[in-house]
Amino acid sequence: MKQMEAFSLGKKFSAPEANEDSLVVMPNRGYAVIDGVTDRNGTRYGNMLSGQFASRTVQAAVEKFLLAQGDPALPELQFAGGQHFAEYLGVAIHAGYVAHGALDAVTADWKLRGGCTVMAALILGDRLEVVAVGDSGLRINGADVLQVLKPLDDVTAILRRETWRYFEALGRDTADCDRLSGMVTWQGTRHQPAGGETADPAIMAELERRSLAACQAHLPDVPAAEIETLIRGGICYAQGDFQNVTGPVLGYGGLDGFPVPSRFVETRSYSLADIDTIELFSDGYFRLGEGFGVASWEEAFRAVEAEDPHKIGRYMSTKGTTGLALTDDRTYLGVRLK
Repeated sequence: MKQMEAFSLGKKFSAPEANEDSLVVMPNRGYAVIDGVTDRNGTRYGNMLSGQFASRTVQAAVEKFLLAQGDPALPELQFAGGQHFAEYLGVAIHAGYVAHGALDAVTADWKLRGGCTVMAALILGDRLEVVAVGDSGLRINGADVLQVLKPLDDVTAILRRETWRYFEALGRDTADCDRLSGMVTWQGTRHQPAGGETADPAIMAELERRSLAACQAHLPDVPAAEIETLIRGGICYAQGDFQNVTGPVLGYGGLDGFPVPSRFVETRSYSLADIDTIELFSDGYFRLGEGFGVASWEEAFRAVEAEDPHKIGRYMSTKGTTGLALTDDRTYLGVRLK
């Protein structure tokens, strides 16, 4: 290894320790970026919210796995392909539920599960084996990019954008637009708290109409019923029904302690001799750096924030930057081998 640069920052200005991203840095063995799923309801395991729990659990499991490579006393921990690796990480989270006495609860209710993505680059002999579950990313030699973004996020991002613009047109200030669009995005149009302005049936019906039309234009091959389910249930009440299931068009993969279908496990294999640089990043970076290194990626981050801080434009997202928090945690790891 000739050079390594890494950076990670949590989204909450007042609580950087709540960062749900994790890094694995083991020179000559492997590297990983893990992105914990933002907790939906305050579920905690130990002192950690569920997404951070999943992220830190997988971090430790990846480190254990890398240390075990080549050890004949640990045949069950030897790399046997991407699906085997993903199953191993899922078992680690599952064991965490058992340790916290939560297995029955999380089996019955997906809303209580911790979740994360992983992008792992494992150095195994003369090969670089890449395994990914979820939407964290990888760039090899500054050009070969792997990042599996999920169209499901576009649905909830469009719901948030349409809600933001609706209230903006009524003359509401930025803080109100952020707050109200966040409520609708997270809880869906059919689960708004009684008595508030987002509970007005006429407003919610209009937002459903606008969002459905915009989603159908943006995702013409997705069944309307799937879009409607997400709009009405939001992230809190509907998104989990699409995770690790292969039936819906909007199905996606994530590590949550339960089986991940092979469809959602991405793998790549490279000759280590062909690798100059390895870059891993979480989806808090909405644009890739022009070059290698933290400075370049942070420059790209600042450009995105300057253009679209609320994330209702080119970089639409399920959250935006506010006075309290950035849009998302962000993590970058760059390794130069030559």
